[in-house]
Amino acid sequence: MRRRLSILIGAHKTASTHLQRSVTDSRAALAPHGVGVIGPMPIGADVLPLSGLLRGRADPELLRLAAEGFLRKHVGDAERVVLMNENILGSLAPNMLLQDDRLYKFAPGRVKRVVQLFENHDVQVGVAIRAPRTFLVSAWQENMKGHAFHSFRQYLGHTDLSGLRWHRMIKRLQQTLSEVPVFVWRYEDYPGVALSVLQHAMGDAAQAVTLRESAANPGFSGAAINWLAAHGEVSKESTREALQRFPKGTEFPAYDPWSDDERGLLDRTYDQDCAKLAEMPGVTLIRP
Repeated sequence: MRRRLSILIGAHKTASTHLQRSVTDSRAALAPHGVGVIGPMPIGADVLPLSGLLRGRADPELLRLAAEGFLRKHVGDAERVVLMNENILGSLAPNMLLQDDRLYKFAPGRVKRVVQLFENHDVQVGVAIRAPRTFLVSAWQENMKGHAFHSFRQYLGHTDLSGLRWHRMIKRLQQTLSEVPVFVWRYEDYPGVALSVLQHAMGDAAQAVTLRESAANPGFSGAAINWLAAHGEVSKESTREALQRFPKGTEFPAYDPWSDDERGLLDRTYDQDCAKLAEMPGVTLIRP
């Protein structure tokens, strides 16, 4: 049977986990509406291994056969399917996220290999973006978890900040995916557009989704970052202690690594990105 598939590919650090958990929690409520839900874990475990697929190390024909069985196993006869996994784009390691001054340089090929699994279905791809000024700091902090501390400037390396453009990443996706529609929303707008995003992905059935209460990530103060640097390791325990000792607020201002010039550049380029995305044929930018 031919299905309508919405593949939500992140990006990382754009409330993707909140959206995924809200939708998977509502799986039973969506089923009577003909909507099936496949979260990150089944995609990672069942589609032969996902890492091999995304790197092009598996037989495409065999994978397509496996993909049909994968859909039947997880969503039965659902006519609409929502698949969610931000790791399809890549990872937050600098060699994946910032290679050659491009956001997610390898994303187009990785996304295409997933889309090709479902070539007999109607597919659209959903992408969330975020202002690089906060996205890069959050990506750096996430990338350090469970590892030795490394500075933000070490993470950036010699990256040309002016080259980190979301609209260029989306354009590369379009060129690789050909006729596959792409819809985009901004992390900054997420509370106001979450329902619209879901409606775009699954139609009126979105009304059956209960959005989780959102627990805001407090982020690190500058003092907390200094404490982690001295501690030398970013573990669950050290992160918890840093947040408790130096909570972000009036006493301990938020960590901000940017110079005024860098901050202005990043804000201008993000505004330009959003304007360009709003005008791109084949791209729907969902705004409040």
